[in-house]
Amino acid sequence: MEAATEGLAPSQGIADLRRRPASAAGAPAKMRSRWPEWCALSAYSALVAFAIPFHEPFADEAQGWQLARSLPLASLFKTYIRYEGSPGLWHFLLWILIRAQVSYTGLHWICGAIAVAATALLLFKSPFPLYLKLPLPFTVFLVYQYAVVARNYILAPILLYAIALFWKRSPLILALLLGLLANVALHAAVISGGLAIVYLVEQVRHRGAKHPRRPRQLLLGVVILLALWAFAIWTAWPPRDFSGHLSACLRSSPLLIFRGAVGSLVLGIFYPWILSIAFWIAIVYCLRARRSLLYLLPVLFFAIFAGIAGLTWWHVGLLIPLIICLFWITWPTASIKVSQPEIYGRTALVAMAIMQILWAGYAIEFDHYNAFSPDRATAEFLRPYVRQGASIAVTYAYDPEGRGFFSIGILPYFDRNIFINLPEPFWLWRNGDLSEGMFAKSLPARPDLVVVEQNSNDPGIPVDFENPKIRLLDHDGYRFTHMFCGVMPVGFQLVGKSCHLIFERVTSPPSPRDTPARY
Repeated sequence: MEAATEGLAPSQGIADLRRRPASAAGAPAKMRSRWPEWCALSAYSALVAFAIPFHEPFADEAQGWQLARSLPLASLFKTYIRYEGSPGLWHFLLWILIRAQVSYTGLHWICGAIAVAATALLLFKSPFPLYLKLPLPFTVFLVYQYAVVARNYILAPILLYAIALFWKRSPLILALLLGLLANVALHAAVISGGLAIVYLVEQVRHRGAKHPRRPRQLLLGVVILLALWAFAIWTAWPPRDFSGHLSACLRSSPLLIFRGAVGSLVLGIFYPWILSIAFWIAIVYCLRARRSLLYLLPVLFFAIFAGIAGLTWWHVGLLIPLIICLFWITWPTASIKVSQPEIYGRTALVAMAIMQILWAGYAIEFDHYNAFSPDRATAEFLRPYVRQGASIAVTYAYDPEGRGFFSIGILPYFDRNIFINLPEPFWLWRNGDLSEGMFAKSLPARPDLVVVEQNSNDPGIPVDFENPKIRLLDHDGYRFTHMFCGVMPVGFQLVGKSCHLIFERVTSPPSPRDTPARY
């Protein structure tokens, strides 16, 4: 101690020694003060890690993987993504991961890591009080649909949170983030457009362009954003032989558009759905008090687009991170007294979070004990046959729109296309599907096994064994032996039953499994 204080006045040395431990303890003290956020992040990470191993990926997850695995990057973007009806940011990420030797299983852990990073951003950077930001990450879309299920929508939350973080900081970074969001999905693209318009109006309203460097930054940001928007449109624009013509895919009836728009606003918020209307009334009331009603423009764009183009469960979930983003951007300063409309808006968010936490518990519990999809189990059943060099064909019993698409979910578990009548190791949504014609030609050659796809929106509908395709197989000497099915949890309901029915040639050698089984 004497050496440490040599040459210093006694009071100066003592003061210096007192400052050092306080400074050294500053970082741990700050971490200790954020212990609720760290606990929430740890719980979130543990829950996602618990759910991932028991999740059976379904065909939509496999389709992007198979496209990225099978194609060079130029062909992927120039030709094949156009049949997907979606921009290609997700496919580009998959393409990189596959070339980095990431496995299909590893993909889901990377998706979980992206979700954890997004949650960390929400917990540590958002201005929300603890009672609001601690439950939000555990809502069903943020902890399950956009964390465990490996689809392009998993990129939306982290981009929306980053947009909120940089909204008042850097126009260039904001333009890049909005452009990337547009390349996630078409429903995300209309959200990107709405946010960009809001930002432009805010810049004009507050005359931000009067800053000496602001006009140049804004102009460069517009160039970046327009370029990324143009790229998204180029990659998502469907080709002429797309199996559903663009005009036929879009709703034209005003009534159907209105119903779809309203459905997009209520289906993913509360149950019963009528409570979602009260939620939106509280949100509008709150943003009106903040003088920020304009920020609902991306919500309006999303609803109109969903009404025209249609929507699914994973589409409506985009509203949850969007609402978080809008509340983040418009959050009042600490000096402003919390008004009654503000209380209503925050209460609505907490109530929504509680409802969706219950949905999340239902989804994770169901996925833990039941099959989300039948693909993994079917692949394990087929593996010994594939090793023996058996010929396997695929067809469908019902679902003329999707045909044999759901068989794609089996292929990531093999190093090649195992179906003799699928021309590509992915599904190509184009007119003149070749798989059924090839199946009709291959049936006289009597493949060893036939996988029959049968799907239904209602899981309560039993498998139709009187279907003409199944009766044809019975007539041609095939015996039904196994069935693998999966069902998806949506809210407190189960929807989207998909089944793989296995038919084995009667005259074939004894199979590794002798007795029929249904899963």
